[in-house]
Amino acid sequence: MRRVGLLAVLWIFGSCRVPGLLLSICLGEGGAFELHYVHSVERTPVVEVYRVRDGAIVLEGMRFRSLGWGLPLEGYVRRDGWFVVSGLGRRLGTLQVRTTRLNRHTLVVGDRTVPLAERVRDGAHLELFVARTSGCERALQVRVAGP
Repeated sequence: MRRVGLLAVLWIFGSCRVPGLLLSICLGEGGAFELHYVHSVERTPVVEVYRVRDGAIVLEGMRFRSLGWGLPLEGYVRRDGWFVVSGLGRRLGTLQVRTTRLNRHTLVVGDRTVPLAERVRDGAHLELFVARTSGCERALQVRVAGP
């Protein structure tokens, strides 16, 4: 168990209760996490910011270094060399990620970093979702969903 701010973060790798479970992180209501990756076309960093709200994953905002395919063309401000979009509040439920070594998907919670692309085979399909566990009311879980 590791304390991050006021939130307890429990990291479990390779649990056998949920098929394909890669990790489980106890965030609690309002807990935040980020998904960092390299844009596949622009080859520049992108950071997506999420929170757990009402038992679901909510996209709060994102920041990116360049404009390009699939990135917002409006609604951003420039801050410290980044294009920053905030206040999205987009409820996603389950977050689907196809991770590759090229994109270097990395999960960041507080001061902890999990390089997802290094923990699964190249091109793996991951699902990030919120679940109740025996020790946590709101756990962010990551599982390998398929090839």
